[in-house]
Amino acid sequence: MSDLRARERILAVVDLARRIADGRDPLGEEARALLRRTSGLSEAGVELALAEHLETSPTEEDLTRLQASVGRAPRCHVVLASNVCTAAVRCLALAAATAPEVTVRPSTRDPGLGPLLVRELAASTRFRKANGSVMIVDSIRANAGDEVHAYGSDASIAAIAASLPAGVVFRGHGTGFGIAFIGRSTDLEAAATLLARDVTAFDQRGCLSPRLALVSGDVDRGRTFARALSRSLAAAALGVPRGVLDGAAAAEAAAFRSLADGLGERYEDRDCLVAFFPGAPPVPLPPAARIVAVAAVGDEAACDAVISPYRQLLTTVGLAGTDDAARPLLALAFVRFSELGKMQCPPLDGPVDRRGPRR
Repeated sequence: MSDLRARERILAVVDLARRIADGRDPLGEEARALLRRTSGLSEAGVELALAEHLETSPTEEDLTRLQASVGRAPRCHVVLASNVCTAAVRCLALAAATAPEVTVRPSTRDPGLGPLLVRELAASTRFRKANGSVMIVDSIRANAGDEVHAYGSDASIAAIAASLPAGVVFRGHGTGFGIAFIGRSTDLEAAATLLARDVTAFDQRGCLSPRLALVSGDVDRGRTFARALSRSLAAAALGVPRGVLDGAAAAEAAAFRSLADGLGERYEDRDCLVAFFPGAPPVPLPPAARIVAVAAVGDEAACDAVISPYRQLLTTVGLAGTDDAARPLLALAFVRFSELGKMQCPPLDGPVDRRGPRR
């Protein structure tokens, strides 16, 4: 009975996600108006996030895997981050699967969909009939036996973990990003178009957002792809402009621009930047501002050398073909694998971050 109730609580969250995805639904209209004010995304960026990147159609297999991925507790406390405005849907689904009683502490910088979902979920007949209760809180007050699900930077995750009493189960999901691999026989223009789709969503702020791209082959092939990606990102920005960068993000982008000029080649257009590093490794990690670092990897050893500094930060790998050079990526047991172009659309089958609990 408890598993059936948990399944109903998850589906109550999915019901709301479907309504929010629909721009004609009053809840969808409210969500769009809210995120245009708070998310930092452009109006088209908000529409892209809500219309194409909400978890609205999980399969039975997805739901079974989601329930298998969580623990059981009387209460689950959720600490949300501000980087992905739609993340609260999955976070609440996981919390509702874990416990009938859920508390949510939204980000003060950008609450995203969290407060809206909590309000509607508390009023959901389906959720209440499944013994569910949910409320917004200013601070987490967890007791032994409870679970805490925290999302954010590694520093914030560590601070939350250190503040919890003994006996609390902590599941922290910290800093992470995605990487793309373009196989030796893959059409570069097509791959660039697909990767631009993954970069554009959420302005590249999420833990699934690709920030590095590895091109199997020689330097000329890597350079050709970097130029194609620059064109594809600029074309995508015509339809979905990037939101305005805050001061810190703008400073990080400027610093990386200088780094690219000193160590590699820079291709920049319409608030999008591609840096190609022909002498890789090392390949510097770009900030999350529609900026991608590209390197050519001629073999397995070259691929391993590029990813080595970032191995523990990788959450997902987007593939456009594979060959021997991809072996170090394919050996990563804790990442999600997807087709290029679908990195930001994972199934609702558990946490997007599979690296395990982090303290």
